[in-house]
Amino acid sequence: DDGIITLRFRDPSLFQNALNDLSSYPGGEVTTTVAPAGDTTQRNADGSVKRGETVTAQDEQRVTVSQLVPPRMCNRGAQLDDLLEISYVGTVVDTGDVFDGSAVRINGQGIPGRGNDVTIFFVLKKQPFGQFPPGFDVGLEGICVGERRRLIIPPVLAYGSQGLPRRGVPPNATIQYDVTLISINGLATPQ
Repeated sequence: DDGIITLRFRDPSLFQNALNDLSSYPGGEVTTTVAPAGDTTQRNADGSVKRGETVTAQDEQRVTVSQLVPPRMCNRGAQLDDLLEISYVGTVVDTGDVFDGSAVRINGQGIPGRGNDVTIFFVLKKQPFGQFPPGFDVGLEGICVGERRRLIIPPVLAYGSQGLPRRGVPPNATIQYDVTLISINGLATPQ
């Protein structure tokens, strides 16, 4: 140890600006490191590591966003507090199994509370806890009507060591969402 401390300051606006112009990045893809929501430190109240857990490193907290279909026109992307209407499909990266989606049916039945709709509505960065994993909102900031994005969310920002067994997401699974923005604040025309 030579006594040198390295500090790295991150400017979240750089990532947010990149989301507003994904097509100008190689492969239309950007990645950022996100702090997990809630107590995901895998530690007990006294600071010791919980039994059976390992400490999550920052490099495991990376959300990758890529643009699959660019918008035809976009003067205004989605912002904090916007009401978004989206269609989406969620898959487990390792298996390719679909575990969720706006039009997904479970055992032939619609998902309770969705009314058999093929899209869902939510307020950006104000969704109820557990509706989507913490990494979800990060990738939708700046999305435009008609745009389709792919979000790759690591386990620590998805369903963690518990997984989501009722939907077929195994423990420590990386998940992928393909999301299309249908409307912002009820307007389906590009803004």
